[in-house]
Amino acid sequence: MGANDIANNYFSIPLRRHQYDLPSYVKFLISSAVNFTMELNDIGAKRIGFFGIPPIGCCPSQRKHGSRECDTLQNQAAELFNSGIEKEIERLNAERNVHDSRFAYLDIYYNLLDLIQQHDFYGFQEVTEGCCGSNVLNAAIFIQYHPACPNAYDYIFWDSFHCTEKAYNIVIDEIFHQNLHYLM
Repeated sequence: MGANDIANNYFSIPLRRHQYDLPSYVKFLISSAVNFTMELNDIGAKRIGFFGIPPIGCCPSQRKHGSRECDTLQNQAAELFNSGIEKEIERLNAERNVHDSRFAYLDIYYNLLDLIQQHDFYGFQEVTEGCCGSNVLNAAIFIQYHPACPNAYDYIFWDSFHCTEKAYNIVIDEIFHQNLHYLM
């Protein structure tokens, strides 16, 4: 449950928008994610980390064509999901603590947003374009025909949706340090 469900299944393909308003769709996703997490716990998983949704409105494929601004509505949807799932993770910790289980909410949203907003500090030059292209087709279909760009370290995004290795390393290191007490 997450970024693809919101970016693709809600915003790009209008079918879900005809079934749900945004808050209802987010509640549906949260419920599905919690049910899956409980199933994992019931079959023996004791330590489960749950990554929130990144600021999907800042991905190159989700920005308005030619805009350097993030799509506010998609970012609000990600924040709504993240705040809801974080509360559910807290509830699961309270309810299932007796079973020696531990659940952790891992915040990728604000860590990646910080990277995007302060890209110069982290050594990135390009925020709005993907190294291998910036439209949805580049990520889904055409990436196999693109050579790897020679300066991937300058980009936050590898393609229209996914971060580069450098960006993920920075974000994951920060998430690891923020959540070390949950992971041990």
